[in-house]
Amino acid sequence: MTIKKRISITSPHNEQVKRWKKLNTRKGRAQERALLIEGEHLLLEAARASAQFEAVLVNRDKEEVYQRIKGELPPDAPVYELAPAVFAALVDTETPQGLAAVITAPVWPRDVWLDKDGDLTVLLLDAVQDPGNLGTIIRTAQAAGVDSILLGKGTVDPFNAKVVRSAMGALFRMPLIQIDLAEAIPMLQSRGVTVVNAYPHAGTHHFDYAFPARVALLLGNEGRGVDEKYLPLVDADVTIPMPGGTESLNVSITGAILLYERIRQHFQAR
Repeated sequence: MTIKKRISITSPHNEQVKRWKKLNTRKGRAQERALLIEGEHLLLEAARASAQFEAVLVNRDKEEVYQRIKGELPPDAPVYELAPAVFAALVDTETPQGLAAVITAPVWPRDVWLDKDGDLTVLLLDAVQDPGNLGTIIRTAQAAGVDSILLGKGTVDPFNAKVVRSAMGALFRMPLIQIDLAEAIPMLQSRGVTVVNAYPHAGTHHFDYAFPARVALLLGNEGRGVDEKYLPLVDADVTIPMPGGTESLNVSITGAILLYERIRQHFQAR
């Protein structure tokens, strides 16, 4: 495998730099089918997940960061040495770490969430709009062994820089499928998957509900919750008790509580 020569870029008007800047927008990421990731940890996670590196970007004043991990990065990825001002203009963090990469956006088969037999756990997200929430959900989902996450209309772009940082590398391993939930729910049910809605006015507490082996958990928008049009489609509603009187929980916290109650029941039944 040939190790490519390093390319130096000092001008913000360089054509490659212009292309990379497009990756800071959803439209640009969709057009280029790529995303910009920043920081030592994320580059290592992407490499370990066998992500396809299109370029490694190094702030020439932070060479030591690159040298520390270069042996774990794909040796055939082009390396660009950027002037500090050029690097800073590409990333959106206040204190850039000096190392970034352009990787091909992960693409998962649209029906990956339908192919598995036996135990199955799927998350359905209805218009989750906060990048930090989505990133945390993805990270928690990976930890909890979720098989895939279906992103309904109105959900924030999973390749948003804040989502990528919050997901802490889980983004490269968790299948993320953008789909109309009104289409997805019946498809899941036709394959023996029970759709459970986190609903504050449900009559059953989440720890009193016996989660089935094949289940999809429906989580709603931060402000309005699950859209009413989906409520007639679900198989069961559960609520998380809040004796302190709080009106609602953060959607990422709700997802974590439900997922780990399912795990608790699974281990208790063994």
